[in-house]
Amino acid sequence: MVLNRIFALLMMILVIAGVSSAQAQPVIKPGDTIQLICAEESSINHDYKVTSDGLILVDFLGAVKIGGLTETQAADKVAKQLLDEKILKKATISLKLINPEIKTVKFGGTVAYEAETPWKADMKLSDVVKLAELKPEADLAKIQIKSENGTIKIADMTKNEDPVLAPGDVITFFAKTGTTPVPNPNNPNNPTNPTNPNVPVNPGPTAQVTLIGKVTLPGNYDLTANMTVRELIVKCGGFTDGADLNAITLERAGAKRTLRLPADNDFVLQAGDIITIDQRSKPKMFVVVEGSVRRPGRIEISEGTKISEVIQLAGGFMQGARQDKIKIFSTGNEKPREINFEDILLGYRGDIELQPGQTIEIPGPRPSGTVAFGPRERTAAGAIALLLIFGS
Repeated sequence: MVLNRIFALLMMILVIAGVSSAQAQPVIKPGDTIQLICAEESSINHDYKVTSDGLILVDFLGAVKIGGLTETQAADKVAKQLLDEKILKKATISLKLINPEIKTVKFGGTVAYEAETPWKADMKLSDVVKLAELKPEADLAKIQIKSENGTIKIADMTKNEDPVLAPGDVITFFAKTGTTPVPNPNNPNNPTNPTNPNVPVNPGPTAQVTLIGKVTLPGNYDLTANMTVRELIVKCGGFTDGADLNAITLERAGAKRTLRLPADNDFVLQAGDIITIDQRSKPKMFVVVEGSVRRPGRIEISEGTKISEVIQLAGGFMQGARQDKIKIFSTGNEKPREINFEDILLGYRGDIELQPGQTIEIPGPRPSGTVAFGPRERTAAGAIALLLIFGS
């Protein structure tokens, strides 16, 4: 009887310990990074980023929703899906949450906004200047950079000094001698900072906004009182190359509107807002194909398009086309370049990368209804062609 009671007590302790262990596991959320290991199939062993919808995209398997699950629950779900979809006969999955600490640099002083921002490799002082928005009285000849170990150095940007920053650096911008610094209304440490009672505030640790697209660190960010678009951009480390600042989409409660920076820098955010920063669209590029092809005319190209691709887009050569006498005319008065297309097909020379505005002329029979252009007609039409090519 005593042994039975001891055994029951031990079993209860083990069950409680198991439950406590499961409860102690962190819950996976959007923006997290997880490491997935499968003992039976090494090709799916990767680090996966959890999307804003709580999904990971596993090779061969596709999307698996693990947001809101613990590591153990997520591992069991991935294993079950691999078995249910008959991708593996056996699936031993281990899953670990790996959220590396984000390194930052801080800036303050004579700036429009004091904050810290994520550090990135090769980050320079000029990157911080763009984010901080210096006040007119800021002294670019005397910028203090204090390292994590306390070392201080002074940078002079008037002499083109633009040092690379290290994680933990603190940058202080001073006012020029003889100027009076203007109080920063956005600095929460400023006791004179007024609170606008008409601005909606969404307090609480769970209130978040989501940032997607061309920024250094996209993801979900905790919302602070009166948080603006500019503050959010600083928190995410700023824009990456190609970000379109004139077409930023804000989605709020299912409705969308467009923000434009810097005009909407101080737009106040609310819980649940989703901001998308898209790639700046590139102007369309065209070349003109004339002569012995099935569909001559203006053809849109992208960077790196080769002449063989353009010939294909033009429908291919007509019967009897002089492929050995193709001429490429560039804009301006440059002498046309003559090539033998057969040399490209036989591998004697590489395919030719085309540039916008060029005209490719293929001698030989032409499709019915087309007109041949001589040098005089082509010169007269040059300005119009350029206008069409770059004015679209």
